[in-house]
Amino acid sequence: MMKRKLVPDVVKSQELILVTEDTSVLTVSKLMAEKNIGAVLVVNHGDLVGIVTERDLNNKVLSTQIDALETEVSAIMTRNPDTLPPDADAIDALTLMQSKHYRHLPITQGKRAVGIVSIRDLFKLAYEHLVEEVEFRDGLMRT
Repeated sequence: MMKRKLVPDVVKSQELILVTEDTSVLTVSKLMAEKNIGAVLVVNHGDLVGIVTERDLNNKVLSTQIDALETEVSAIMTRNPDTLPPDADAIDALTLMQSKHYRHLPITQGKRAVGIVSIRDLFKLAYEHLVEEVEFRDGLMRT
């Protein structure tokens, strides 16, 4: 199987949603619902400083009943998340996400946030690969 780079093979084009640390948790939650995304990257002057996921919203906001309008995202984000560069292989992302139980992984160029890869993106890639394998095998069996 050829190596698949995170960008552009897995993450082709995405509208990257970036927020600053002082954004309210409520605003972030609304953004995620509106865009139907599971994570948002938090930046300071373009540099990645954190990530907020659906799990963060559930475990640190909903279940604790803190005020989502008054609370800044910096209070609930995961600081300094693990990242991979755009030219990392998809298998590197999958390995890291599997070992650390992440569902979203930021892609950075230096400290700058340039994308985010989700477990769903990697699942889609794996599915396409499996389908190609089956079609190839079936093609061989017919000849």
